[in-house]
Amino acid sequence: MTATPSPLGIAAGLAASAIWGGALAVTRLGVSGDAPLAPDDIAMLRFAGPALLLLPVLRRAWPRLRRVQAWQLTMLLAGGGAPFVLVAGTGLSIAGAAEAGALLPGTVPLCVALVSAFLGERFGILRFAGLAMIGSAVAVIVAPSLGMGGDGQWMGYLLLLAAALLASGYTIALRRSGLGPWEAAAFVSAGSVLVLAPFQLLGMDPVAPGIPWHDIALQATYQGLASGILAPVAFAMAVQRLGAAQAAAFGSLSPGAACAGGFALLGEVPNAATALAVLLSGLGVVLVTRPWAAKARPGAG
Repeated sequence: MTATPSPLGIAAGLAASAIWGGALAVTRLGVSGDAPLAPDDIAMLRFAGPALLLLPVLRRAWPRLRRVQAWQLTMLLAGGGAPFVLVAGTGLSIAGAAEAGALLPGTVPLCVALVSAFLGERFGILRFAGLAMIGSAVAVIVAPSLGMGGDGQWMGYLLLLAAALLASGYTIALRRSGLGPWEAAAFVSAGSVLVLAPFQLLGMDPVAPGIPWHDIALQATYQGLASGILAPVAFAMAVQRLGAAQAAAFGSLSPGAACAGGFALLGEVPNAATALAVLLSGLGVVLVTRPWAAKARPGAG
């Protein structure tokens, strides 16, 4: 039977990719300003609010969470929670928003596709073509920067690629765990606060000392509400309705959102290579998510 992508799933994937693309620029603004926030501050601002708001959801979901395999819960927390934000935030303190847009969300679909293929998922020729376009978009942005050999830039690239691997693990674990969107968001938020709290307490420093309150409010609102609740729930809906590989492919639209956010918040002007990469990513998403690009998948829901 041919898998037909759900319109609601596609809309959810688009919303999640736009929010997370913008989050790259917002995070870059936070960690690279005149009075920068530390990555752990960014992570706490992102998860503390959602953890509190979703506490009732976590209590109701607890019996179901106890039945999820430990490795799935670990991958969910590592790829969608504090470890991901810490790794990505450190990478963004070195690399720019446009580069992060290509290296992080741009490579997640490829990682997910490889893992999904290993687990038995089959892809048609058009989906292969779409994934190839996404890979080309990544190469168009990254290759020239790598050739420049900037001071320490390779470390930022490595960290962003590591964050992409974590995010792909989150995508696969979310699909296989069977958790709902709100259940996953509640678990990841609460687990992240538990991971971060000892480090914040041991540091004995207030969060973001000396940072203007409007900067903290921006980070708390966007990171906590948009990135911490709205985007994970939208993405989980996309995974449920489209499958892990197709939902992850929407991440290739995030470089465009990251470029737009970088221009609006940081004054970064996208060059011709970036525009080409965004076009290739968009075409790749169309090919990957169209009904005639998908084939039946063993065990697909």
